[in-house]
Amino acid sequence: MKRMSFAALLLAARNASACAICFGAQDNQKGFFTGLSWAILTMLVCVLSLTAGIGYAMWSVEKSRAAAEKKV
Repeated sequence: MKRMSFAALLLAARNASACAICFGAQDNQKGFFTGLSWAILTMLVCVLSLTAGIGYAMWSVEKSRAAAEKKV
């Protein structure tokens, strides 16, 4: 299995190509900055949604703990 994986990686290496920046494209290309903007936005959405989920989980646990404490 390892030999097949290694062979697949070697064969796929010929199909790999560098991005426009690695080839030395001009800095004023709109495509690069659009992609960069989407990448930053995607990372922000991931981080903020994870933070919001953790915050909601903490809030709901605290809310149920306070309700259980209030009953006693």
